[in-house]
Amino acid sequence: MMFGKKPLQKPEKAGAASPQTTRAGDGNGGLPPPASNFPWAGQKDEIGCNFAFAHLVRNLPVRLTSDGRIHAETLMAAAGVVAGIAAQISLISDPAVLTKAKATGQLVDATFKDGRVMLYGDALNLMLYTNDVALARARVWNMLVAAALSTGMNRQAIPNMEALFQHVTRAMGSEREGFPSTPPNHQPLLSAHDLLKLVAPLAFECLTGEIDAITKKNGFRAFETSWVTVTAQAAANVLIDATQVLAPELCVTIGMESAIYASKIRGNLPSA
Repeated sequence: MMFGKKPLQKPEKAGAASPQTTRAGDGNGGLPPPASNFPWAGQKDEIGCNFAFAHLVRNLPVRLTSDGRIHAETLMAAAGVVAGIAAQISLISDPAVLTKAKATGQLVDATFKDGRVMLYGDALNLMLYTNDVALARARVWNMLVAAALSTGMNRQAIPNMEALFQHVTRAMGSEREGFPSTPPNHQPLLSAHDLLKLVAPLAFECLTGEIDAITKKNGFRAFETSWVTVTAQAAANVLIDATQVLAPELCVTIGMESAIYASKIRGNLPSA
């Protein structure tokens, strides 16, 4: 994967470029990875999740490629916003869980001065991180940190997660909204809001199987409840690639703050 600092130009239609070579499906002709220890192994949508993961890690970099190069901070933020919005969708895809979260105040609307409504609450936050070992491989924070540690990051360099949430909240409504707390020379080229508009359609095609004739014909799709897991795994995969040119702690910060922001976008919540 070739990283560079060129400004992001209007990408070609998703899938128009040749697929990037990634650990997912390498040498497998575009097929999903073989049976493995992915956290969705054994689920009814296992095949769909395998395809969704492979398509995400292969096509997301293509969507952001300009003149054969990719801006690493922007790719990391894109992986984060996909994981964030997917976490929200997985939460609200279960009507019983959604009803309970709203009834107990664990998922609330926050109306901004400009009229926008954003989502907040523990139910949403716990789709992004967990202290439960059984769920860790399905949460973007846990997967980003694990991937960063695997590249050699010292445990003392793990970003303060509470500070990441605080940054996202403080930046709301300011000119820094949707941008991470990383130094000026390590900023994405687009805000999380604009990146979400750019990459969400592609991500949804990957997750639903609409991206490919084979998956579409055979109905191979990841269930909405699995989206949080598939996208967390994909974000970790992106982080490992991005550490070719970025410090892993920067990757964690960019990815997680982008995920936090995107998880709050209320557009996918059914009206009351």
